[in-house]
Amino acid sequence: MKDSIAITTHQHKENTVLKLTTSLTIILVVAYAFSLSLPITIPWTILILGLVVMCVHLIVSLRLEESQPSVQIFLQAPFVTPLVIFAAAVFLSAATNGGLSEAFKSFCSLRGFLVYFWAFWAFNLNSKLKTFSVTAILIAGALAGLWATIEQLTGFHPFSFPYLQGTGFLSGPMAFSGLTQIFSLLALGIALKNGYHSLPAKLSNPIVFFSILACNWLGVIFAAERSAWFGVIVALFTTCLLISRRAAVLSGLFVIATSAIGWLALPVVRERVSSLANWHTDVSVSTRVILWQKAWETFQHSPIFGVGIRQFPHMYIPEALQQGHLALDHAHSNYLHILATTGLVGFCAYLYLWFTALKLSYLEQKNPAYTNIDQGIYLGIFAGVVSLAVSGLFEYNFGTAQVRLAEWFLLAMLIVSIQSAQSQTE
Repeated sequence: MKDSIAITTHQHKENTVLKLTTSLTIILVVAYAFSLSLPITIPWTILILGLVVMCVHLIVSLRLEESQPSVQIFLQAPFVTPLVIFAAAVFLSAATNGGLSEAFKSFCSLRGFLVYFWAFWAFNLNSKLKTFSVTAILIAGALAGLWATIEQLTGFHPFSFPYLQGTGFLSGPMAFSGLTQIFSLLALGIALKNGYHSLPAKLSNPIVFFSILACNWLGVIFAAERSAWFGVIVALFTTCLLISRRAAVLSGLFVIATSAIGWLALPVVRERVSSLANWHTDVSVSTRVILWQKAWETFQHSPIFGVGIRQFPHMYIPEALQQGHLALDHAHSNYLHILATTGLVGFCAYLYLWFTALKLSYLEQKNPAYTNIDQGIYLGIFAGVVSLAVSGLFEYNFGTAQVRLAEWFLLAMLIVSIQSAQSQTE
């Protein structure tokens, strides 16, 4: 009898722990979503806390010997396979060049992908968590977009080097422009699918939502990264084409009109675009050409496994140093960097990773089993992947930690919803 009471009391305590860790996870996930627009120390700190809470939850759930322990959810994630393949390619490349020690360090450099597994697990705990997280992302993105506008127009940069561009609450324009691509297109996807009516609080009000959307797009404009502009334009047209041909035509007219207004009204637009006419004297372009040449030479030296993900040659380019850069240690191109550092093996794994992301997001954004808000999120994720893939021709946004933490957080929303829909239709 006493043993039975003791067991019951112990189970009650463990159930209490599960409820507590679930509540903490909800708070941490929403806080993490908001923090993505803030300095990277903040989202990393929240992520670490979230991983600790997740581990406690999983340990307790295993002790309760549930019929389907929550740890099994990770095996259902479709991104496990492409991520494992890419991680294996990185490990093999590093081991070939520097032994097991370098392979371990290179594997640890992929730690940003942990957010995918944490978020995937968290969104399975609470179906409403996804919508609240998107709300937090868009509000924080709007505030960052407004601040970037002030920074760029006034030249006031209290958080960073006095760049020509706005950087939001971050220290540099590259990370900020990557986030603005993801968040602005997320808002666009929700708008195109009329999903904003399901957002919580006052964001379901059209005036409020489209004001938030506009402020996120201000971030794209005043981040003033030409590669980001190009990526967003391609993603905008592609995304609207999925809706209808009419929407695609309207998006083209919108780009023409806003480009004309930007050229006439904003000096930063004229300066960034007109400098391309004399690209050989433009520091950004000339620096990239040097890095691309070095990346190609590095690939030719080791075409199968590359030189290792952490071993791209450090380049000291005087013109870039004058603009606030330190030694450049990446190729300023996702594709050339992966090709140079991991060779053809890693490059194929990389392409497979993003093919999977594009395929899943494309299929799910048109799945009638989902609500408008879900379809809008998936369409926004698809657009964000397209934009980063295009701008990644000229930027190493795949290796930008802040961008990776945001992108894989959103991809976890997509994957969990796929699993939910499958279970509903069976």
